[in-house]
Amino acid sequence: MAHQIDGQAYLTIAEAVEFMGCTDGWIRQLLRREEETPGSGLRGKRLGARLWLISLESARQQRDALTTRANAKKHIAKRPAARRKKAAKRRK
Repeated sequence: MAHQIDGQAYLTIAEAVEFMGCTDGWIRQLLRREEETPGSGLRGKRLGARLWLISLESARQQRDALTTRANAKKHIAKRPAARRKKAAKRRK
């Protein structure tokens, strides 16, 4: 699964999708984020226009930091339901 280069393990984008459990678009966004502000996304090596090798350690850290929609919205379940006004009755 992981490719060894210079003693470090790397993943392709397709392998990172399976490893992290997210989409390839999200992985590419994390790679762009790392290029813009180092330390905030996935570390990797660009080998072409769309070919990336992603550091396995970086992918592991990002995977552990990911939240699912269910986990991210737990605070909503704790709030009471919004009180709605009763609909006005129609007169005939």
